[in-house]
Amino acid sequence: MLKKFINPLVAKPTAYLLLICLSLFSFKSGNVREVSLQAGTPIALETVQRLASDAVQAGQTVDFKVRSDIKVGDVVVIKAGSIAKGLVTRANIAKGLGKEGQIEIQIKSVSSVDGQQIPVVGNNIYRQGEDKQTLAIVLGVVLCILFLTMKGKNAEIPAGTTIDANTATNMMISIN
Repeated sequence: MLKKFINPLVAKPTAYLLLICLSLFSFKSGNVREVSLQAGTPIALETVQRLASDAVQAGQTVDFKVRSDIKVGDVVVIKAGSIAKGLVTRANIAKGLGKEGQIEIQIKSVSSVDGQQIPVVGNNIYRQGEDKQTLAIVLGVVLCILFLTMKGKNAEIPAGTTIDANTATNMMISIN
């Protein structure tokens, strides 16, 4: 049995295979370290585009971007410009009888430098359009019934609107 392994046709490939296996499993790749991002870390976000109650639907995902680097000590864990995701929880268009539109968005997560989605909590963004209900009723009764079809204004969140959020849980972030 020992003669099989001493045979140069078997010994060399076996030795190379063992060297490759040892090198792959015994060394860490690169200079990777982990830092802990604590729950409650503040993150300033802003809307990427204009959002309006007549242009979005409840359940739709919308993008925000991080306004400035988020650091743990001197290490950046979330880069400025990283994308955060929000969920439209309410989107009502303006209706007849002067009823205004409404939009509400809940911030859900943000991307870290290692690609993880970090859950965030914060103030929901809520906007309401202009209510013209009283005007529609008064004009409809006094002047013409057609004024009852007057719509209120849709809600709008302009691009660049800021919102503050906080990380929801402690996370370990890998830094290269």
